[in-house]
Amino acid sequence: MRLSKDRGAIDEVSSRCPQCGRAAPAAVFAREGRVYQQSRCPRHESSEALIFSDSDLYRRLDGWNDLIFNAANANGEPRSGPDDLPSPSLAVIDITNRCNFRCPVCFVEADGHGSRYFLDLNLVRGMLQTLVARPVPCRHIQFSGGEPTLHPEFPAILRASRELGFTHIQVATNGSRMVDADYVRLCEDSGLHTLYLQFDAIDDDVYLKLRGQRLLDNKIRAVENVARTNMRLVLVPTVASSVNVDQIGPIFRFALEHSKHVTGISIQPAANVGRVEVDSGESEPFNLAMMAKEFGEQTGLTRFPDDWFPLNAVSLIGRAVNNLRGDPSLAAACDAHCSLGTYFYIDDNNKPTCINRFLDLEGFFERLSEVAPAADRGKLGRRISQIQEIARLSQCFDGERAPEGLTFQRLLRGLDGWEDKSCGRSPRWYRRGFNGIFVAGMHFMDARSYNLRRLRRCIIQYVTMSGDLIPFCSYNAGARLRSAEESARIEQTRPARTANPTARLE
Repeated sequence: MRLSKDRGAIDEVSSRCPQCGRAAPAAVFAREGRVYQQSRCPRHESSEALIFSDSDLYRRLDGWNDLIFNAANANGEPRSGPDDLPSPSLAVIDITNRCNFRCPVCFVEADGHGSRYFLDLNLVRGMLQTLVARPVPCRHIQFSGGEPTLHPEFPAILRASRELGFTHIQVATNGSRMVDADYVRLCEDSGLHTLYLQFDAIDDDVYLKLRGQRLLDNKIRAVENVARTNMRLVLVPTVASSVNVDQIGPIFRFALEHSKHVTGISIQPAANVGRVEVDSGESEPFNLAMMAKEFGEQTGLTRFPDDWFPLNAVSLIGRAVNNLRGDPSLAAACDAHCSLGTYFYIDDNNKPTCINRFLDLEGFFERLSEVAPAADRGKLGRRISQIQEIARLSQCFDGERAPEGLTFQRLLRGLDGWEDKSCGRSPRWYRRGFNGIFVAGMHFMDARSYNLRRLRRCIIQYVTMSGDLIPFCSYNAGARLRSAEESARIEQTRPARTANPTARLE
């Protein structure tokens, strides 16, 4: 049964019942300018949940999905079957379930109690090898946990990643070990590129609520230590509607002060997954539409919704470049509803300028989607196509409104860093490609917003001990496959079970 039009029907999706977890259809609909998802499990009473606080922007993101995925299929990409996944843009390996914090908000439910493991170095190396051996190799890796820097062989794991040719090596960390400047330098020397740093506020009362302790001084010390290296930082606030929404602007201003090393802010709305001990539930759940509105109101730097775009649009850059080179491979793209962001160019005086002030970004991406494959044009034909396409794209650029010193050529060099993470770490990159900071939100699904279409487009995937890949939200929500994988890892650590365990129990 479809919803009647007077309730603003938007979509019908495959989902899971929030109560029993069984497969069930769900309706997505608009009411009073907001978007809700309603489960229709035959065993339980229908329930609905707010998933997006602006229905016009939600439909606009649907339009981006049409552009991204229709363009992909027009270029010959086979439509995915029910069990197919795109190649991951970022793979994640949990190397331990141990953590030295017990945060009131933790989707992993990590703490220092119960059975704990550290994955063996050789096992991790094997998991990494499965990524580079894929038909489309994945060379971007994030180590996570628990708190991965507690692993006694973490520097050795970094070195193994570098030796296997990973071009982007990142750690998701609470930063507790980064207050030690010597350890920070050891991580850099071992091959670490980026810290995905838990950073919820410029207010210790927020840390007390979200993390159970006052942490601001240590967060700042960790940032200052990293700023003495050539590593990069992404600040990662978990935002709960009743706790720290007002911190979005202050976090951005802090990032500006450290813009030579902070490349972005990745905002994560608190999902109803794992351990959630804050947020009374009386407030409207924080979501990506709220993020975009709040950022503009707190900073005065963006317009809602004009300056915000889904991060799957970035895949069009890689696809256009590959088409011009005669390379038929296509950059993977997530669903438009998974992430939303904007981008700022930062001048020498730390003044930010939103990219939409001088670039017709929507027109730019639409023109990128129209770049046709040049495989049969020959070397000269491809070169002519490149010149023609660059000239066409340059029409979207307004040099008079751009920050001083930013030309269209420098902007294109800057886009290299969106596809090739190593560009942003080269010496004095910000002089050649122009310094910039992204602000984005990633909205992970929970039982109330579960959507299998989004899941099948997931490009952030966990690696299991056997080398299988699991979508981020399937690992942590929905079926929560994390539980079975962690149980298997803990079981393998028990000395009575095997003489040569592949993981160690502390």
